[in-house]
Amino acid sequence: MPRHTPKLLYIVTEDKHFSLLFNLRRLFLPVLEITWQSVTIEGLKRALKDLHYYVRLSAIATCASGAVNRPREEQHPTDTGQYGRVWDIQPVPQELQPLLLLALDDPVKRVQMAAAVCQYAMGTPDSRARIILRNALHQDSAGVGADSWVAAQCLAMEGEHSRTVIQRLLSQHFVSEVQTDNEQSAALLASISSKTTLVHSLLAEELNCANWRTRLMACNTISQLKGPINKDLANKLIYLMWNDWSGKVKQTAAQALGKLGMGRDVHNELRMKLEEGPASWKVEALILIAQLQIMTAKLLPPFLKCFNDNFVAVRKQACLTAAALIMMDSMVLNQLIQLTQNDPAWEVKVVAISALGKIGCLTPTLQDLLLWALHHEEEPQVRIAACEALKILKVKGPELQHLLQERFVLEPHPQVHRHIQGLLKNYGYSIEGDKGMVHKIKDQVQRLCTKRIITDKVLLMEKLEDMYQQQRKYLVNESQPDTTPISRLLQERYNRMKHCPSTVRPTHSSDSSVTQSSSKCKLESSPVNKSSSSAYQDHQNSASCDSGETSALQENEDKIS
Repeated sequence: MPRHTPKLLYIVTEDKHFSLLFNLRRLFLPVLEITWQSVTIEGLKRALKDLHYYVRLSAIATCASGAVNRPREEQHPTDTGQYGRVWDIQPVPQELQPLLLLALDDPVKRVQMAAAVCQYAMGTPDSRARIILRNALHQDSAGVGADSWVAAQCLAMEGEHSRTVIQRLLSQHFVSEVQTDNEQSAALLASISSKTTLVHSLLAEELNCANWRTRLMACNTISQLKGPINKDLANKLIYLMWNDWSGKVKQTAAQALGKLGMGRDVHNELRMKLEEGPASWKVEALILIAQLQIMTAKLLPPFLKCFNDNFVAVRKQACLTAAALIMMDSMVLNQLIQLTQNDPAWEVKVVAISALGKIGCLTPTLQDLLLWALHHEEEPQVRIAACEALKILKVKGPELQHLLQERFVLEPHPQVHRHIQGLLKNYGYSIEGDKGMVHKIKDQVQRLCTKRIITDKVLLMEKLEDMYQQQRKYLVNESQPDTTPISRLLQERYNRMKHCPSTVRPTHSSDSSVTQSSSKCKLESSPVNKSSSSAYQDHQNSASCDSGETSALQENEDKIS
């Protein structure tokens, strides 16, 4: 007995808006390689009466294929009344129909099954065909056979909604890995769900499955069902929407509730979570809002409050939700700008800048903010986010060019440096920049960081500190309050150094003491506290810059000693 390639047969009924897939892998395994277009009626007659069952089986399969693929055309009602039916083609020639009915009583069970399926393909099922298909369902106790799958489709297409049919459809829906089987079973379940609530109940049980893929498929199928939804199923979907560990299941459960006419309940739950819930509830509500792509006038006020929440996770998710919804509302943009400028957490600044870039609403204020962030922000990730936002928003101009060239030279972080280099190349700016200014900056930094200058500064600060401590001791002895902190003393000293260019850096003896003679002393030191004594102030005002400092130091040391 020859074995041939299995075939797939699609049956479309005129009164249904879905296709019925028959997998004939096992049902019509020994099918002959013939097509319904190339056969004749006489040839099919002889085949249907043949002694070999696989010949009869092949002829029945050919008739079923011809019935499925016969010409059909939608016609306007007025045309039907005026001209009659445009197409009046029998699914199977009249001469073959009695032979196909006789095949229902064929001694071979497989031929009987094929004849029953052919009757459904022709759209003329009878009681004997139904009995054959129901027997095929009952004989498949495991619920995974090809015959029972074909029988369940035929009976469901006819409108039968028994528990056996529904369970077989559900078994195929959740067990099969073939996408067409899943789509077909879901369409049939949705079709018969308007006639019975058993479909809702059996699918509700699948929501308790430990496998997240099963829960996901159940939510998707429930969203397609017709008829009223019971309170128990609605509560289960709401529970999954908030508590399931899988984000996909949460999103699909929320979408199912919306499609089943419970969108108002979902909306009220989201608003309540944003207004009164803890931080974790707010984050979950914001995630669902982003996934469902919804924002209403009642959700906007509590949503805006999330930008100022005390928890970093809430502020971050608010930025991500605004980016997912592409919210160009001025209030939302202002909140994002405020977070970019003032938020203490650099993670929030990063997502806020990224959200502004994704929204794509470029303003002069936003451009200045991004340039400032690239130049002054301490955290490298914030500067990287600013670079990416500048690229997305396509910011250009001489100000950006100058800043990029400057930061390209001075940027210490390698990742930020690569982003800046990418921006320079993307805009066609020169990487070299102003070499003269760069050399001046480097030369000034190197000159100020020499060992001699740093040592002189350190010794000077030590002497100023020692003098200040001695001055405090003197003031305590005189019972006068101390009003000059060391920071102010140092600042005044450096201000005098700035305005007295003739001042020469100090020379230090081996014991680091200050020379008492005014003609030899060239030490740069701080003036004595002006509020400590009127005599000191008169002396400082009358003396020159360099000699005044030396005399004040000498007089101060004489009084202390």
